[in-house]
Amino acid sequence: MGWNIVSGPEIGHWVTAQTDGAFWPERSTAIGLTKDGQIVAGTVYEMWNGKSVVVHIAWNKVTPAYMAAVYDYAYNVCGVDKIIGPISSNHTRALKLVTKMGFSEEARIKDAAHDAGDIVFMTQTPEKCRFLEPRYGQKITSAAANT
Repeated sequence: MGWNIVSGPEIGHWVTAQTDGAFWPERSTAIGLTKDGQIVAGTVYEMWNGKSVVVHIAWNKVTPAYMAAVYDYAYNVCGVDKIIGPISSNHTRALKLVTKMGFSEEARIKDAAHDAGDIVFMTQTPEKCRFLEPRYGQKITSAAANT
């Protein structure tokens, strides 16, 4: 079976279970990565408004092609100018990781996270996204994203 990039509500439910969040299939889109049929990564896109989209990402393992697909969908298929990632200030590993991925802190809401931390709004623009470079190679189509 190997690695496969997939989409569907089961991916959103998996991300929700990993992040203590909520997933509404009728208002969100989710793509994920499976290894031998098991979900190992997922990204939920919600609150798309034509200019930006909020993402929630969870993973155990990823591939460069999956990372390219995550950003290709947001920037090229959805056509947004900015990705917004709300992260608890107590999740220092996630904050450090997304900073390495080209995100920067844009706003913070004090004491608003479910774990008593702040909600930190990390954002990224296409210019800061290295995963759009041709060397990562994975492109998805709007038809694949709507399944």
